[in-house]
Amino acid sequence: MAFRNILGGRTLLSKSPVTNWPHFDSVPTRLADDALRSANSASWIWGHELEAFQGQALELYSKWMHTYGPVFKIKAALFHNEIIVVGDHAAVQHIYANIFTYMKSPSLRPLIASTVGKGLVWADGEDQVFQRRLLSPAFTLENVKRMADDIWECAEKLESTLTNLALSGAGTATLNIVPYTSRCTLDIIGRVAFGHDFGFGESIEAQEIATSWNHFVNTGISFAGFLGPIIIRAFPLIVSLSSKHVQALGRVKAITGTIAKRLIEDGAQNEKRTNILSLLLRSQGMTGGLSKAQIIDNISTIIMAGHETTGGALNFALMELARSPEVQKKLRDELQQSRDALSYDGIQKLEYLDAVTKEALRLHPPAPHTERVAMKDDVLPLTAAIRMSNGHFSTSFRVQKGQIFHIPITTMNTNPDVWGDDAGEFKPERWLTPNAMPPSNELPHGWSNMVTFSDGPRLCIGYRLAVFEFKVVLAALIRSLEFHSTDAIVNTKITQQIVQPVVDGNGGVLPLRISLASHT
Repeated sequence: MAFRNILGGRTLLSKSPVTNWPHFDSVPTRLADDALRSANSASWIWGHELEAFQGQALELYSKWMHTYGPVFKIKAALFHNEIIVVGDHAAVQHIYANIFTYMKSPSLRPLIASTVGKGLVWADGEDQVFQRRLLSPAFTLENVKRMADDIWECAEKLESTLTNLALSGAGTATLNIVPYTSRCTLDIIGRVAFGHDFGFGESIEAQEIATSWNHFVNTGISFAGFLGPIIIRAFPLIVSLSSKHVQALGRVKAITGTIAKRLIEDGAQNEKRTNILSLLLRSQGMTGGLSKAQIIDNISTIIMAGHETTGGALNFALMELARSPEVQKKLRDELQQSRDALSYDGIQKLEYLDAVTKEALRLHPPAPHTERVAMKDDVLPLTAAIRMSNGHFSTSFRVQKGQIFHIPITTMNTNPDVWGDDAGEFKPERWLTPNAMPPSNELPHGWSNMVTFSDGPRLCIGYRLAVFEFKVVLAALIRSLEFHSTDAIVNTKITQQIVQPVVDGNGGVLPLRISLASHT
């Protein structure tokens, strides 16, 4: 989403005490030969944004990209300046690489601050570089390997819980998988990051997190969730007022902030730990280190970003496996033949699990899109020439300070021009079949040549942990249980840049039927 003046002027944003964002100069009219094509049929007041919000946004961006090419523009709501959608690999790589030229959209930062505070996800510029450098040692390969026992223990707790539910129902049960995966991933991040046990959803604090997040999700898929960010980007001070959307964000922050303070007190009494909490606490005594408020915000950030994103990805992976029983069986056969592969290195040897993981995260990246704002004039390189509105073609795009760029990650990951006609299908074999993958020069940089975890200096700091955790939980579940689709119609909505399954208007709902798996 983009910040623009709600009164229809060309100025994007004035400096405010809430965002502390610099004043952008007016965006001048683009040169006639450098004008992008625009998606049609926009609402005069809501632009294209309400259409994307109300429908299947991911499918809509794919449709637009097929029609207008990898770089085009859409109309923003409430007469704001247009948003440039960039799905060209070279352009996106350039944006990700130049973190001081392209920074987080001002429409996102106040919302992030209201949800989890001003931690690493919120930070930009030198602040982001400093916080990332501070936290990076906790996410090295060696540290992730040492997390294996805790991750497996939490995954097996989830496995045993679901197995018992199936046993109590004569070998089968139908349930909403979302709260169960969320409990598991919350337990994992609590243990590996903070040495803390959230009790698999039984503790009061875990229940408070779940309740506040569910409220946040369902507020986000309502009209208030659509309107809130649009108002906020025009009037940043609204963040501090009584918007229903902002109140939902604040509940999450208040609860995780209280938990963070308790974790700090406990961590101060155990200085021998080498987890994320210990790194944060040690930084407080450094010259130019983090303040206590910043430590609290980073704990809040890691609690929420560290469990809801992975949990969401697992939910959609299980949905795809339920819809593809032959893929599920092939994966189960591999897992049951390798039951002793509990270490980090052992998991990496499971080729089909790796292919399923890549395919699931290709189709269902936890963050389906992101946005950046240009801090100065620039030129975006393009992988191939694009057709401009006047019919001419261009191999680059001139950027002007203040322009907002929307990066549709899911759309890039499922672009038929790159991935083939079956780009939207769940086919793990594409990762194992010779010559089935596009040439590397047609793919972006990033993990497994995808932008699922971003790229460049803002590559997700915890991607190794996220991928390993994803594989372990999936392995623990599929080796013992079968997952089946139900008659429920599952739609998707984007809430605060996270995709949520929605059934009958309720967010965070994904019904699946489970049964005990036979053993080979």
